[in-house]
Amino acid sequence: MELQFSEEQILLRNTIEKICIDNSDLKTLREIEDTKKGYSDQFWTQLKNLGLTGINIPTKFGGSEMGLLDQVIVYEEFGRALSLSPHLVSSVICASLINKLGTSKQKKEILTGIASGELITSLAWLEEGSSFHNEGINLTLTQKNDKYYVTGKKHMVPYASEANKIIILFRDNSNIGAAIIDTDDPGLTFNYQENHAKTSLYEVTFKKVGIDKDNLMQKPNFWEIWEEIASLSQILIAAEASGGSERSLYIGRDYSLEREAFGQKIGSFQSIAHYLADGYVEVEANKLMTYQAAWSFDEKKDISSLSALSKLQACRSFREIAATTIQIYGGMGFTVEADPQLFFKRAKHLQNYMWDEPYLENQIENKFFNSLRGTL
Repeated sequence: MELQFSEEQILLRNTIEKICIDNSDLKTLREIEDTKKGYSDQFWTQLKNLGLTGINIPTKFGGSEMGLLDQVIVYEEFGRALSLSPHLVSSVICASLINKLGTSKQKKEILTGIASGELITSLAWLEEGSSFHNEGINLTLTQKNDKYYVTGKKHMVPYASEANKIIILFRDNSNIGAAIIDTDDPGLTFNYQENHAKTSLYEVTFKKVGIDKDNLMQKPNFWEIWEEIASLSQILIAAEASGGSERSLYIGRDYSLEREAFGQKIGSFQSIAHYLADGYVEVEANKLMTYQAAWSFDEKKDISSLSALSKLQACRSFREIAATTIQIYGGMGFTVEADPQLFFKRAKHLQNYMWDEPYLENQIENKFFNSLRGTL
């Protein structure tokens, strides 16, 4: 794996960094926290103008079809700025589902819209009291003539109120499938779900919502394809966590060079210096693991365990480093006026976002034991 970024990748990083500084700083974050929309129009417009809304979409549908390592560079900067937007769920997860499972018509209509940034698509996956495994999907469709209907609820649906379409995962006997639903359907109800990270999440209620057969995406290997998309997304979340933890670490370092106790800068205390040094090692190790995972994906290698390891470790380190930064700030670090708590809240959110620690640990264990069985 080449550890040096190319000139184009460095330019990409610098460009995203500037966009985040100009349009998605911590002041903007405080303004959009706990709002139903949950992101800045100005920031989203910049992403559209640069073609980043088509980051994971083939060029024939108007996308830029970046390699995953390039996407990791983008998401590190998102994490460093704590940027909020529907980019991951729309431009990565839903776009990948449609690209891999959709019909030619669905790809042409929806992928083109996502790539331009004019169409936002969200994912309705999780159900109350259920896990991240396929056994947790129990919502079913009923068929009447050539039309299907869905009644039920999905939880923690990102940016649902702003989405033009929602992809809903459902159970069909022992198989899992997906359906595309327009959000202007009168049978849909959106209830904002308060969460500690103050991001845009919704409980979506479906009441006899009709679905045309043309809007279904069903294949016998649906869950296998879904897990491939999960692996890709886990790496990007790990990159976001790596960026966030790095900035949190440097915020703590800078403050330790300003704050005094007993007539000295607290950064000169050995205990503080050790915390910062350990955090630096964690950040660099997690970045390297995330780069390796992304490079492996681009090289068509199996990343199922490496992606889970990346998200598990990067998000865990983010939480620990953010907690250390709060401690360096002292009592002020716990207040909402100070910045460290913003990073700690995001770290806790990313730990559980999409795939929590028990699911990831199980994914890693299964891969490990399956590989052992293959050698016996």
